[in-house]
Amino acid sequence: MKSRSIAINGYTFPICARCTGILAGYLAFPFLLLFNFECSFWLGVLMNIPMVLDGWTQQRKYRSSNNFLRLATGLTSGVGQSIIIVSVSQYILSFF
Repeated sequence: MKSRSIAINGYTFPICARCTGILAGYLAFPFLLLFNFECSFWLGVLMNIPMVLDGWTQQRKYRSSNNFLRLATGLTSGVGQSIIIVSVSQYILSFF
């Protein structure tokens, strides 16, 4: 939906604000890996909860969301998913 996408100088992003935030959050992945950042798997899981709640409450029509909130929760979720991937990778590599 065009209304859920970010527009800058008349250009509308081809993906929604939440997905834009998730993709931007994935940019944390190489830094977490390069600097051997050790973080709890559960922190990554907890960082995904705000996005799930935002999407769920919006879908159930309990409230309406806005692009800033979608972007923020997507960004938090993207970083959380990066933490999950790095922590699981480090756990697997600890056996070798």
